[in-house]
Amino acid sequence: MAGFIPGRASSRGFTLAEVLVVVALIAVGTAVAIPVTMATVDRAKGDSAVSVTQAFIDSARDRAVAERRNIELRFETPNKLKLDRVEVPSGLKTQVGELLFEAGQEFYKFSGLPDTPDAFGAGSAIYFSGTGPWMFTSDGSLIDSAGDVSNGTIFFGQPNKRDSARAMTIFGVTGLIRVWKWRGAQWSE
Repeated sequence: MAGFIPGRASSRGFTLAEVLVVVALIAVGTAVAIPVTMATVDRAKGDSAVSVTQAFIDSARDRAVAERRNIELRFETPNKLKLDRVEVPSGLKTQVGELLFEAGQEFYKFSGLPDTPDAFGAGSAIYFSGTGPWMFTSDGSLIDSAGDVSNGTIFFGQPNKRDSARAMTIFGVTGLIRVWKWRGAQWSE
């Protein structure tokens, strides 16, 4: 037999101590990776909700300009946004769009989080100046029920998952949207 030396122990296999060290290393790596992965998933869900909402609201503004009609935003808590086309001069409303958040995302304002740097208000998850309903006009501006330009902030998140905190501000004069992410100590774009 080639390679066999009589009187010498076989060197194949692992000792119990080596196996236990490897198992312990795997357990420690897993214990560290799971919380990091869950925080990453929460952040991704927050990013997704705000991105989809931004696109939906941008489409409402674009539709108001293209059709020369007011498009009303209707926020239905906890997680639904609807668009209504307002006919002129009757005021008759026709629903033209609906967005339902997925994966546990809601209109949600975490207690203790400050307002965004745009400082449009942080009194609640959906906060706009003036009195609703709010709508985009044919010139692309966002107005309140009195016809005054309205600025506002929409906060998003999953309850008890602060890593999912996001916000969106809308500048009433232009309909411009800015998206904000909570970075643990401050909002950033």
